[in-house]
Amino acid sequence: MNKKKGKMAVKFKQEKHKREIMIKKSLRGLLLASISSMLFIGCSNYEAALKTIPNEIAQANECKSTNKEFEADCYDLISYKNSIAMLRSGIIAYSKGNYQEAFEKYSLAQKKGNFYANSLLADLYNKGNGVPKNQEMAFDLLKDVDNVDGIAAYKLSFYYLNKKDYNEVIELLTFAANNNVKKAQYELSKIYRDGIITKDNPKMAKFWYEKYEDKSNSLLRKIYGI
Repeated sequence: MNKKKGKMAVKFKQEKHKREIMIKKSLRGLLLASISSMLFIGCSNYEAALKTIPNEIAQANECKSTNKEFEADCYDLISYKNSIAMLRSGIIAYSKGNYQEAFEKYSLAQKKGNFYANSLLADLYNKGNGVPKNQEMAFDLLKDVDNVDGIAAYKLSFYYLNKKDYNEVIELLTFAANNNVKKAQYELSKIYRDGIITKDNPKMAKFWYEKYEDKSNSLLRKIYGI
């Protein structure tokens, strides 16, 4: 039994090494392209992405484990063919302060057609982590997918809040909330409760707060795996 486990461990390490080589080759090829061409490639074909992403989520979820080292290795192992796993691998790199690695993985996921990468790339540009700080680029990345990614719509709402374009804020937050972005649901509940930027509406405030309390369908958890 021990010999069998040992062989399986060796095989797993060999497969992981092969996948790491493939990923590194892909990343090198990606970085040869200009940044501007990387940022928006693949973002127009949302229908194709919406068909493939659910299958990628299901496959990536098979990696989830209480053993976080195993989970990270598993994402790396399948990320060459799974853009959700690539995003999650990038998020792990970001959490460790490896911003350049996170940028490379988000960019590769985006190139594969995963529009959820835009929001993560926008965070890097907004804060200047791993890339030169560029808030205009962050805005463009979010704006490019605000009609398909609720996470991006939620983040973009703050740009319009600063401009006091409250109709746009409500529209973006509502889209995000309808797509189970929990923070957007909470913000809407406060907005309708307090009546600060729109007319108060206790019924809507209660509706969105009840949605917020149901954490079983969080979009961030669904995509990011956290």
